[in-house]
Amino acid sequence: MEPYESILNGLKREVLEETGLTVTEVEGSEKRIDTVGINSNFEVECLEPYCVYQTIKGPVDSIGMYFICRAEGQLLSEGDETLHIRWEAIEDLYLLMKNDPRKFSDVDRAGLKYYLKHKFGKQFE
Repeated sequence: MEPYESILNGLKREVLEETGLTVTEVEGSEKRIDTVGINSNFEVECLEPYCVYQTIKGPVDSIGMYFICRAEGQLLSEGDETLHIRWEAIEDLYLLMKNDPRKFSDVDRAGLKYYLKHKFGKQFE
């Protein structure tokens, strides 16, 4: 995200840059509130992401948010910081995560496990 960028604007920008897709809907965005107009020197937004992560060990201290979105457009083969972009069926994604979780980034493994468990009831040992 860019300094002082709204979370939703940053999400939409990053998805477009990395995938070529335009976000048309963000689950939970209807709950968004902000303090615009109260103090013009300090404005804050709050919204509910799908889930949040925090690294608890490792070389980088990081916190981030995951959202469930709908998007449209033509999927790029490579984005700004992504390679070999493709869609995966949920069952295929689950099997990849279960059989070879190191194929995913350290951060994304946690988000994917959370999503697969809580949206689809998939279990991991």
